[in-house]
Amino acid sequence: MKRNKNLGLWLTLLIVVIIFTLPIPTYSKYLLVALLLGGLLYWKRALILYIRANRKITSTNSKDWELAWPLYRKAMRSGLLPTFRVTAASMFLQRGDAQEGKQIIEEYLSSTKGRDETLDKVAKTMVSMAYWMEGDLDKALQTVEEVYQSGYRDKNLFINYTTYALEQGDLAKAEELLEESGNLENTSPGIRDNRGWIHLIKGEWVEAGELYRELVERKPRFPEPYVHYAQVKLHYGLVGEAMELLESALGARYSNTSGMKMETIEKMLSLLKDPDTRRKTAVEIDKDCASVASGKLPAPLSGEFEREEALTLEGFASLPKKQEKQARKLQESERLPNTELTEEDLEYLRKHGLEEN
Repeated sequence: MKRNKNLGLWLTLLIVVIIFTLPIPTYSKYLLVALLLGGLLYWKRALILYIRANRKITSTNSKDWELAWPLYRKAMRSGLLPTFRVTAASMFLQRGDAQEGKQIIEEYLSSTKGRDETLDKVAKTMVSMAYWMEGDLDKALQTVEEVYQSGYRDKNLFINYTTYALEQGDLAKAEELLEESGNLENTSPGIRDNRGWIHLIKGEWVEAGELYRELVERKPRFPEPYVHYAQVKLHYGLVGEAMELLESALGARYSNTSGMKMETIEKMLSLLKDPDTRRKTAVEIDKDCASVASGKLPAPLSGEFEREEALTLEGFASLPKKQEKQARKLQESERLPNTELTEEDLEYLRKHGLEEN
């Protein structure tokens, strides 16, 4: 296996050695080597372009991302291998032109060359997101069900399938999938978040609170856990804490495939910040739990709602005793004075001869 992987390298070195043994002028030898290396680079140009594109798309500067798309396109026109084409398509789906990403995957799935059974399953799981983003939930479910029935299993399949099932309101299917995911739930914040989503829809607020407290402490990079935990806080009337979580959600990483949209979160946050709409919005979010959990604004309620200055609202569910103790302990720790001496404090004591001997 290792010899086969290095076969190209050894052949190249052998050809170089043969060139330098030829009875021709030295400059001709260097010219032939240059032509050989140039030919190899041309042969590998698609991979080189793909690597350059990946460097751009993984940059922390989002402005670099726009430079990745022309490179990906050139790589694919240069004969990029199917595995890398599908990976590039996933980048288009998440951060670029989602329709272009969908087209790349569908072209691969309709082709007869370079097909791989495992890659087919990965590609179908990916393209299901495009159908979901277009609002075709039935087609998204049909696609992942086909992959599931083939016996293939991976983290993304479980995340996508449970998300679509929850969107459809099929809690039984979502729970069945989560149970089957097994240990993947412990290593995948996305699967774990979907578990919490089920708790929210079923009104299991204690379980949801415990799950999201632990998940948010791990600082996930996507917005859903923060919004879902904010829903838990609002169920108990803790508007101040919910607003902090929504602020954290706004600082998360978004993509085309995110269920939560920044505009929706900004709208809810602004309404909660306004004393005139605070109570009404908190009640609406709590009443329409399923819609908010799936990334939508809550259904508006009619009637008059009083202006609310407080950040902890009366008339909501009582905080469970365990969580109430935790909140009280946190408040007490925040009230305790900080007795630790800073370097500035120590310098002051030294200058004024107040240091203990």
